[in-house]
Amino acid sequence: MKSQLIAEIRDDGPIPFDRYMDACLYDPDGGFFSAGPLRSARTGDFVTSPEVSPWFGTLLGRWAQSASVALGQRGERGGLPLLIEVGAGSGSLLAPLIAEAGGVFGGVYVAELSSAARSGMSERHPTVDVVASLDEIPTGVDAVLVANELLDNMPVALARRTDDGWLEIGVGVEGGDLTLIEMPVREEVSAWCDDVMGDVPVGTVVTAQLAVASWISSVFDRFGRVSICLIDYGARTEELAGRDVGSLIRSYRRHQSGIDWLQHPGETDITVDVNIDGVARAIALAGHQVRVMSQAEFLVEQGIHELIESVRGDEQLFAREGKIMGQLKARSQRIEMEALVDPAGFGAFTVLLVEEGT
Repeated sequence: MKSQLIAEIRDDGPIPFDRYMDACLYDPDGGFFSAGPLRSARTGDFVTSPEVSPWFGTLLGRWAQSASVALGQRGERGGLPLLIEVGAGSGSLLAPLIAEAGGVFGGVYVAELSSAARSGMSERHPTVDVVASLDEIPTGVDAVLVANELLDNMPVALARRTDDGWLEIGVGVEGGDLTLIEMPVREEVSAWCDDVMGDVPVGTVVTAQLAVASWISSVFDRFGRVSICLIDYGARTEELAGRDVGSLIRSYRRHQSGIDWLQHPGETDITVDVNIDGVARAIALAGHQVRVMSQAEFLVEQGIHELIESVRGDEQLFAREGKIMGQLKARSQRIEMEALVDPAGFGAFTVLLVEEGT
C-alpha cells in the first residue's frame, strides 16, 4: 500500500487526506478493512460495545422494535419495515438484535464492506441478506437502520484555518516517505468548514466530514420513511476546534493505539471523533429532527439499569446457594453491562436518533 500511494503521488501530485484515508481503509487489495481479516473482535484489533456484552444488542433491539411499530402505525406503504445494520463488523450485534426485534420486520439486511466479515455473517445468519453496500438494498421501502461505530471510519478531509480562509492538509512525498503537506482547499471542503465550524481561530485544524454528510443524505434519499440510530464516539465543534492533527486522527491495531498511520498505510485503523454538530446539521438539511444523547442515557432509556439489578439479584442468589459458577457468570454479565454505561468509557459515546412516526 505504501509503495502504491507513493507512486500515485509522484505521478499525479499530493492527494487530499480523505483520498489517503479511503485508500488505507478500503482499497480492495490493501485496505485495512476491505482486504484484511476480521478487525472488530477480541482476537482482532479492537472491540466495540457488542463484543463487550450481548445485552447491548438486546437493548438496541428494544429501540428498533419500538421504531418499527411507530413506522407501521404511521406508514402508508404497507408491509413491515426492513431492519438494516450498516458496518456490522464481527456480526456480534446481529444475533441479539434479531432475537429481540426481528419479529416486527419484513426482512433483515446487513451492509458490510469487509469480505471476511460478510462471509462469516452469511454462514452464521443464513436468513439475513448480507450485502456490500446500501446500493444492494431495495429503494423506497420503510426501514429502521442502526450503525455502531461506522461514522468514525468514513474518510475525512483535513483543513487548517488561516488569515485568508482555509488550506487543506493533504499527503505528499518527501525523501521517499509519506508526509503531510498543505494544498489549496477544495470548494466543498471550505464550505463545510464555514458552515459547521464557523468563525474559529487561525491555526484551527478541522476534520471536514463530507463523506458522513453525503452518506446521511443518501440514506434519506434511498429509503421511504426511515428511523436511524447512529452510535459513535464524537465531540462538539468547540471541543474539536482545540485539537491538533495528532489528536484528531487516531490509529488502532491489535488493541494498541498510536500506530504511525503515515508509515503504515493499510496496516492500521484510521479513525476520527465524529463531529456531532456536523452530523446533526446533515440530518436537519435532509428535513429531519435528531435527538442527541450519550450511550449511557440511551441504554438507560431502554432499561439497562433494570437488567443490571436483575442480574445482580441472580448473582446474590447463586452466592447464597453456593453455586459458584452461576455466581461468576452473573457477575461477569453485570460487569459487562456496567461497562456499557461507564461515563469514562463506552457510556460516553454519542447516540444520534432519527425517530420517524413517533
